[in-house]
Amino acid sequence: MFTPKACTATCVLDGKPVTLTYFPHTTLLRITDANGRCVRETRWPAPWRTLLATLREFSGRDELSTLLDEIPATPKPAFEPTSALA
Repeated sequence: MFTPKACTATCVLDGKPVTLTYFPHTTLLRITDANGRCVRETRWPAPWRTLLATLREFSGRDELSTLLDEIPATPKPAFEPTSALA
């Protein structure tokens, strides 16, 4: 099974250094503080490059926290396909 590598970036959010880790296969975005503790975990429904562009746009403003709060959660499928042979 192939699992894509996570994308990471270090930046300053709300005046604190954090590391962003994005898992493209699950769209999970994890934000950890300088000590490695998870500060925030959410779904980012867009590509990594879009996240980086958004970070550049919002850098230096407190609005990024608000932006992360407003990200719509990716809906889960209503059903899981099952094999006809099961």
